[in-house]
Amino acid sequence: MAGLLALTACGAGESAPALSQAREQPGVSTTLRVTILGRPDDVRVPVVREALGHWNAVAARLELRVRFDSATVVDRPPPEDALRATGRAMPWRALGILRLRRALTGVRGDVVIALSRADVISFGVTTGTGRAGVIGLRPADRWPLSLPNAARNVVAHELGHVLGLEHNADSTTLMCGRPAPCRPSAFASERARFFPLTRSDEQALRKRWR
Repeated sequence: MAGLLALTACGAGESAPALSQAREQPGVSTTLRVTILGRPDDVRVPVVREALGHWNAVAARLELRVRFDSATVVDRPPPEDALRATGRAMPWRALGILRLRRALTGVRGDVVIALSRADVISFGVTTGTGRAGVIGLRPADRWPLSLPNAARNVVAHELGHVLGLEHNADSTTLMCGRPAPCRPSAFASERARFFPLTRSDEQALRKRWR
């Protein structure tokens, strides 16, 4: 159970083997395969791909040796009970991660992004099984993803955790989150934009991926 409690949701912990092995190979560029679990016509699919493209641009600017691919959509229902449980606070989150492991057996991809149809709390976790991470997203018509500009930044925020970033307390930046009072509604904007990283975030990424 101690190992389970060390796993993170909407927060960065020890990277899964797929990440740590890449980090230990100097000069090797890693492309993380992304699987989107949900309907191909889901409005969140292009939002996810936009966030992946944003992170690839950030990685190029910072000269990181990691990229995301363009993502493959697998048309099958996401494991709603496991997503709901993983979005909760500990200790239920740890049980949710166990259920995610079982439910996603056989689903390929270094990163799995599950497009929930239920009222789940969006999260990003590492599972410790060789997969880089799993992200669960609430429906696009539910607050706060329904707010203008929020969805793209929520996806980018959770991808930041997959890459190893932790929360900060600056509500003007991408990785703001608990225990700070920042909430995803802070991403709302009439102008389409991604919130920036802090200098500490960039340093952490360079340390892990350069």
